[in-house]
Amino acid sequence: MRYRQAPYSPDSEVAAMLDALRDEMAQGSARGAGRHELTLVLNGDVFDFDAPRVIDQKSVFHDLPRSAEHAVPAMRAILADHPVFIEALGRVVADGHTVVFISGNHDVQLTLPEVRDLIRARVVDAALSALGEAPRSDGAHAALGARVVFRAWFHKTPDGIIVEHGNQYDAYCSYRYPMVPFGRKPGEIQPTMGSLVCRLLVSRMGYFNPHVDSSFMLSAFGYLAHWARYYMFSSRSLAVAWALGALRTVVELVRRREPGRRARLRESLAAAAQETGAPLRAVARHARLFAPPAEDRLGLVARELWLDRAILGLLAVAVALVWVLLAPGWLAPAALVAPAGLVVYERLVPKLPLDATWQRVSRAARQVARAHRARAVVFGHTHTPEGVWEGGLFFGNTGSWSAAFQDVACTKPVFAARPLVWLKSDPRAGKAARLSGGLVTWKSGRFEALAASVPPPAGQRSEPLAPLPPHAAAALRT
Repeated sequence: MRYRQAPYSPDSEVAAMLDALRDEMAQGSARGAGRHELTLVLNGDVFDFDAPRVIDQKSVFHDLPRSAEHAVPAMRAILADHPVFIEALGRVVADGHTVVFISGNHDVQLTLPEVRDLIRARVVDAALSALGEAPRSDGAHAALGARVVFRAWFHKTPDGIIVEHGNQYDAYCSYRYPMVPFGRKPGEIQPTMGSLVCRLLVSRMGYFNPHVDSSFMLSAFGYLAHWARYYMFSSRSLAVAWALGALRTVVELVRRREPGRRARLRESLAAAAQETGAPLRAVARHARLFAPPAEDRLGLVARELWLDRAILGLLAVAVALVWVLLAPGWLAPAALVAPAGLVVYERLVPKLPLDATWQRVSRAARQVARAHRARAVVFGHTHTPEGVWEGGLFFGNTGSWSAAFQDVACTKPVFAARPLVWLKSDPRAGKAARLSGGLVTWKSGRFEALAASVPPPAGQRSEPLAPLPPHAAAALRT
């Protein structure tokens, strides 16, 4: 788990990028074109509450309830461990800009008021420190705190930009009510398959990097090779970790399943409209695009965790043994019927590749744009940076700045440059403001555009970003 260690954290790169943005804003204002303001949107999964906790310098697995009681100490430890990141955010706020935190599937705890208060207090303290001798009255605290904004589901700007993490279109990570993502116990967040798999399965199967899907989304032969390389001569069992984690995941989904309730849905929609300022009708249309949570599709869960094939495989072996032991010798070849049935099942019920889930998330952006009559929709979640203009609308994905490496030793980064979406407009023009910008990267101390930065002529589509290696840190609007 070297990727979790400080030398592999992107903190210093994030800080350098944010300082460069602050300089850009200051220079733009100095040119006399009005004050340039920045809205920095951290588009979900900024904090990983599903990762193992560090206790006495050791990584400790956990399945703690996702409530304020456990989330606040974890958040306090994370913030204490990343002062460079918090100080950089403080400087952004001290300059009069706004920071928006959007909840993702790994940091859904940002919906908890106690967690929000803690983050806001830390960022405000960092802003006050950056201001130096500035007055530290209650009014100063309140003014700075107002620039630290939280969104449980999505953020909408005055000029029609929708920024959302995107996990609501992924059945493995979606919530019925993203604004109030709680189960039967008040204040305790409902588990999703994605969260359970991270805590009970992937984090307990060493030599995988959860920031790189290809490290753990392996074929049967891939897992066999992985076992032979890392586990064959060790005292640890890859099979036991998988079996226990997969079974516990299914049991928890069944045990804590919470059927849909109209009153809760109405509560969630009203809360979203109030928090974002979006019309309630648009929010309702938006919510109809959600993927049903995996707890409603246990067959899909079993398929994804390989439990269906494991159970059928064991049954095939049992049937074959009984047949061989009890049937006449000349009927022994019939024992092949059960294994053949397993092969037929595998061909008739193929497992959906992860790319299919990512494509559904990408397609949902177009429908979200129609629901809100938005001029741009920016997602994260898939770890794949994208950017394209279509008919005057921008669709993008902020990718990821996580510690993604191709090797266990963390010597080969998946993506050397850091992706972000940077959209610009003139706020004085309101909804009529012309948008420009798009997907860019931060590399070697400078920003580089990766796709068309202005909308193409009417009826034309800009060239999309060429596929990049998978690698949501920041969606930016000025």
